Amino acid sequence: MNNGISKRIMAGVMLSIFLSTNIVSYAFAKEDYNFINNYGSQKPVIRGNKNKEEVLKLKADISITKSREPISLSLRNSDVTQVLRMFADKAGMNIIFDQGVGGNVTMDLVDVPLNSAFDLVLEVTGLNYTIDDNTLVISKAGSASNIGKQEMTVIPIKYVDATAIATFLNKNIYNMKKPGISGVEIAVTNPSTNELLIFGSKNDVSIARKVVEKFDKKPQITSFKVNHTTPSEMASMICDLLLPTTGATGSGATGGAAGIMTGAAADSSGAGSGLTLGGATIACSLHNKVEASDLSSLPIQALAVSYYTELGEISILGGSQTQLDMIKEFVELNDKKQPQAYLELSIIELSETGSKTLDNAWQIWSKFFSANFANGTTSTNGNHPTFLSGSRYPVYSEDNDGTIDHYVNKYKGPFVLTYTIRYILENRKGRTVANPRILITNGKTSTIDLTSDYVKSVTSQVVQGSLNSTVAREYEVADDNGIKIEITPFISPDGYVTMDIKPEYSTIKEQIYTYVETEEGQEPVQDLAATLLQRRNLDLKSVRIKDGETLVIGGMIREEDTKQVNKVPVLGDIPYLGSLFRSSNTTKTKEEMIIMITPRIIVDNDEVKNNETTL
Repeated sequence: MNNGISKRIMAGVMLSIFLSTNIVSYAFAKEDYNFINNYGSQKPVIRGNKNKEEVLKLKADISITKSREPISLSLRNSDVTQVLRMFADKAGMNIIFDQGVGGNVTMDLVDVPLNSAFDLVLEVTGLNYTIDDNTLVISKAGSASNIGKQEMTVIPIKYVDATAIATFLNKNIYNMKKPGISGVEIAVTNPSTNELLIFGSKNDVSIARKVVEKFDKKPQITSFKVNHTTPSEMASMICDLLLPTTGATGSGATGGAAGIMTGAAADSSGAGSGLTLGGATIACSLHNKVEASDLSSLPIQALAVSYYTELGEISILGGSQTQLDMIKEFVELNDKKQPQAYLELSIIELSETGSKTLDNAWQIWSKFFSANFANGTTSTNGNHPTFLSGSRYPVYSEDNDGTIDHYVNKYKGPFVLTYTIRYILENRKGRTVANPRILITNGKTSTIDLTSDYVKSVTSQVVQGSLNSTVAREYEVADDNGIKIEITPFISPDGYVTMDIKPEYSTIKEQIYTYVETEEGQEPVQDLAATLLQRRNLDLKSVRIKDGETLVIGGMIREEDTKQVNKVPVLGDIPYLGSLFRSSNTTKTKEEMIIMITPRIIVDNDEVKNNETTL
């Protein structure tokens, strides 16, 4: 009975241990299951990489035997031709040595495949090989041997220029003097069909096909719509701000720097006229050509930016996906509506001229002496000179046609003394008003031109003809007489307009004349030598005006006072009494220009909706 009880106790203990163990395992398993459900699978996740690096093996696959059996060698200053004969015997191939093949080699190789050992020996000794009918042909690397060039392989090129691929292969690959690859230039093209021609071995063709597969790709063409800025401006900003500009502008860059070839110089509207092809204008073309020792970049266009003014589009040819994403983000950030304002201007030109004239005139008539003292000057009487006697004498007209203009004779009347006084006041006032109304755009310069043309100078030249001579004149015409205003605004969102204002006001001050000699016996020709202007210019920076307020620019005043005094000698200098023998002319001129500017910011309906708040 005791044995039965003991067996039962033992069985209960074993069952308890079994249950507790399985419950704990189940708990841990359930906990792990919940963790996996909550935080994902514990298996490794392979992440994609759009910009992953690609390795293109630029080395021939050395294969003189299919056997992978390793070999071990220990050579000391051994003849390389004997070593290569040993490799040929091991591979079961014939061997031929080109002229000039020789040298010694020292090496220790342990468990190295025969193909790898053969490759190492060729590379350290500067040798190359080709295979022709189970025969190894050994030559110096880079030699001009025709062995191995007996086949021509034609590789079609679809998208890029075959010349660029051929140049790249000859410069960077076939010039490396690697075993199994030709050490001379063997790539040419068929220009009519854009095909690549390889005169080389299977290894040469294999490398060429890898390069073609890598670079012969259809260029990506991406278009961006421009809504608010002009396509030329956006293309110009992309070329100037986003693309590398280190290097020679206009012809690409070499020597380790990127370069931009610009199709047009930027004008006032953006990137300029440029090269037009079917309505498109090339703004810039990016070339990333680099020369590094014996290596050279692929000579193909990397990226080109063009724009279509009529369609309102920018087109990007080529470029990486990262560059296109950057250009897209740039267009989205900068293609914004430019604020505009309606500008009211009042240009007022005030002029005032006044003069005061006082003339004292004395005249003396006698049989022995006749004279007058008018305007402060003295002279004898023209019609009655004192030196005449007898009858009157005729004075003919200046036309020399025999017509008598008047007669002169000696005065025979009584002695007469006359005095005449003339006092005149003259006032003239003028007012010229211009009221232009213009629409100004944020950051753009607007010009108001109210100038007129005038003759600046005249150049005369006497031309001798067969019968007579004529005077040929050449006129130089200028166009800056008047008012010209340039305004560059910045319209801020807070309702203010900041402007750079540059008014220029020019008036004719004086004209200088000169005489040109003609033929003997003819009167000289009077010509305008120069026209002198008087300018009143301002250059105002960052003038801030609130929307709807008026800015008044005044004080552009020109005043001129002149006084002329004429007097009779001696008599005009007598105190008090001398005023009767003096004449004076006083002139005063005053001109002023006033400019009044009132900006009114234009608010679009979309902006009004965005500014509305809902309560």
